[in-house]
Amino acid sequence: MMHMAMDLGINKQQRTIIAILLFGTFMVVLNQTLLSPAFPAMMVEFGIDAPTVQWLTSGYSLVEAVVVPLSAFFVGRFSTRKLFIAGFSCFTAGTLLAAWAPAFPVLLAGRVLQAFATGVVMPMTFTLILLIFPRESRGAGMGLVSLIIGFAPTIGPTLSGVLIDTVGWHMMFVIIACIGAAVLLVGIFKLTNYGNFEPASFDVPSVALSSVGLLCILYGFSTFSTSDNIALTIGLIAVGAVLVYFFVRRQLALETPLLRVDVLKSRRYAVAIFTVGFMQGGLIGCSVIMPIFVQQVLGYSATVSGLVILPGALLGAFMSLFAGRLFDRFGMRRIAVPGIVTMFAGTLGMALMGPTVDVLLVMFFNLVMSLGMQAVVTPLNTWGVNSLSNRVIQHANALNSTVGQVFISFGTAAVVSMTALSPLFAPNASPAEQLYLGEHIGFVCICAMIFLVMLSVIFLARDRATDIVATQDARREQEMQARAAGEAATVRTRHIMDANPQAIPQTATIREAIALFAQSETSGIPVVDDANRVVGFVSDGDVMKYIGRNDSSFVTPMSTLYRLPDDDDIIGRLDTLLNLNVMQIATEGKVITVDADTPIDEACHMLASKQIKKLPVVEGDKLVGTLSRRNVIHAISENAPDLG
Repeated sequence: MMHMAMDLGINKQQRTIIAILLFGTFMVVLNQTLLSPAFPAMMVEFGIDAPTVQWLTSGYSLVEAVVVPLSAFFVGRFSTRKLFIAGFSCFTAGTLLAAWAPAFPVLLAGRVLQAFATGVVMPMTFTLILLIFPRESRGAGMGLVSLIIGFAPTIGPTLSGVLIDTVGWHMMFVIIACIGAAVLLVGIFKLTNYGNFEPASFDVPSVALSSVGLLCILYGFSTFSTSDNIALTIGLIAVGAVLVYFFVRRQLALETPLLRVDVLKSRRYAVAIFTVGFMQGGLIGCSVIMPIFVQQVLGYSATVSGLVILPGALLGAFMSLFAGRLFDRFGMRRIAVPGIVTMFAGTLGMALMGPTVDVLLVMFFNLVMSLGMQAVVTPLNTWGVNSLSNRVIQHANALNSTVGQVFISFGTAAVVSMTALSPLFAPNASPAEQLYLGEHIGFVCICAMIFLVMLSVIFLARDRATDIVATQDARREQEMQARAAGEAATVRTRHIMDANPQAIPQTATIREAIALFAQSETSGIPVVDDANRVVGFVSDGDVMKYIGRNDSSFVTPMSTLYRLPDDDDIIGRLDTLLNLNVMQIATEGKVITVDADTPIDEACHMLASKQIKKLPVVEGDKLVGTLSRRNVIHAISENAPDLG
């Protein structure tokens, strides 16, 4: 552990802080998915229906959605030690209240306290992890957080199912409260303050408009199917929509808004955030009705209902580790489109399940849905956020969390409310038949939601020329504003690039490309069309790959290994190569380029993370220069006299 800490550049005190924060985060994230297998038992004990019990999930998400935007105020107003202690005191108190709960409103109040703690602890953990780890180790630090956030929800339903079948849901909350109290005590004695944050504003009208508006809309949706007064329900939804509208107007008018909603002006970001949010709403709605289906329709225990979800959760978490790398290599659409089609196939299977379906088939459909979901979320979110300037990323993250929690609330309420419609479709059916029909309607609703998401990914989640221009205009506007305010101008790629780049037309041969390599002593050259647009990139590595020996092998379905030796001699390969068109060996299609106005630190990250030596620099879609590692090193040397 000491060796690892030294490698990551953190000392013993910082390791202690990180350990406390990560375990605290593990507890609050685990708590988010822990409850769904207990819903059937709670419905029986309190005599409530599914639309009522789902408030334990949708209400939790709604409170978290309201609290997360306030995290900047909390971190700026209170010390991190006080904030952690207050947050976990609230979490422990809420858990104890839920454990005691003699009635459903008391249980819901306990969940509200837990949600408040989650909204405080999680954003603070993200912020402190970024501050504690040095820049070169932040990837490892955020990897730890991602591992916790991915692993905790995975084991939540299974752990909950086992505890419910052995000690009951009341005692489950007691166990969680004891662990929470232990974390709190360790935090009191071991946690120290960290970071020096600027105070943030607290706009009371914004908080009131957002919380009351969202509550009205959510309550209207959740009671729509069972309300005796539809006009009142519609009125609540309308009032909520008006309040949310005024909330958005106020955020646009405030100099320091509670939530920066203006980032939604980026079409790419808006498509990504609402598509992912709508998908999350359907997914969490599925996690609520799935245990009810497995336990009350199929007749299995809470443990089995948790185990049904486990394979999908585990493989989904595993898939999430690679989704980012796949995005970097193949781009958003090549990952997200197959992913959303896979997810839709899983939900379609659920919509077709009968009342006697094999539980293993239920597990399989959930696994397919989970794998597809993870292939969509990371690429789509990254694609959306990449359209924004770094100056607004923190606001985009806050808005992303808030919108996601709001969609989870609404999606859960909508899906579970649909399950209450079965008496309208089959008034003379038996209770068991109505129960199955209600769950079936819920799964059909989820399938329809994911179908809409699939249409959005296929037809809306694509790059347009206007997106590129808008992103560049936004960057230029932000730079002008920074200069007007007297801020130091950011070093851009255009400042140190080679403004007279060597390029080769797409009609040239490899012979001409190699001659240009030798003449300019370069290892890579952009390939351009007649309009000076970058259509490819050819490097000395492409040449080496062609003339090098290339034996290959493959395995047949019968597990027989075949090897295909490359018997061409080097002279023959070289003679063929020199007469090829340059585009026959060049990288084409999604050529990695960098905009001339990109901050140089972002460009350096691209050179390092993509493991490339040179980037074509573009303005609009035209080649204006190249940026190589050598350019960066020369710029550092010329502007740092002490290095000479």
